[in-house]
Amino acid sequence: MNMLGCPCKHFPKGSDPAKVMNAYDDAFAKREQSGYTPLIIAVDNTLLEVVEEIAKTPEELNVNREKLLNSPLLDAQKWFTERLKYWKDEMGEGWNETVGEFECEPGNVSKCFSGFMNFGTPRRSEECILALIPTSEPWEVFAWLPFGGWNECPLPEEILWIAKYWYERYGAVPAVMTRDVLEFSARPIKDKDAALGVALEQFAFCQDIVFQGVGTIGRLAGGLTQSSVWYFWWD
Repeated sequence: MNMLGCPCKHFPKGSDPAKVMNAYDDAFAKREQSGYTPLIIAVDNTLLEVVEEIAKTPEELNVNREKLLNSPLLDAQKWFTERLKYWKDEMGEGWNETVGEFECEPGNVSKCFSGFMNFGTPRRSEECILALIPTSEPWEVFAWLPFGGWNECPLPEEILWIAKYWYERYGAVPAVMTRDVLEFSARPIKDKDAALGVALEQFAFCQDIVFQGVGTIGRLAGGLTQSSVWYFWWD
């Protein structure tokens, strides 16, 4: 909270998730006239350590924020194309199996945020904060709180510009951040072909949601036709 330097509401571990979501929904409804973007952040030493590798003080974080916002604009579509080509070449004949068939199964539909939940204690949250990030451009939250650059997770500047692309193209708004999870609020992608296109982008962005999640890109696409939450997790 000190690093962010913006209004935050703290929720202790074990809080009722409904209280967290009610606070988020209220803040989200007021975001346009208030000029901020609400973000649920799970309190975690690992996430703080990642941030502190970039900046040790709020002042350094401000400098990094300007650096990210002034970094060369990423061509997101080109980035997706290059990443998908890499995976096609890497997997060879196995690529078609990874794409699979378009399937819409209830188990692959996501309508509730879950990243801040404590799965060891049913219907209770991890310790988290609701931060009111002072920007009306939702994708800029990744300049305020950099994320990524480890394992297969994209670099912070890549996530920033991809989030901008997704917001402008699909209205996807970053909503939840933990040490290894990102969740976006988004509208269902009703058109089948469009859903498959978004699923390919999401796979390029985060392979674990397929390899350790729904199993195929086709199933991911099917879920997107009814999902209002985009979920990403990196092992």
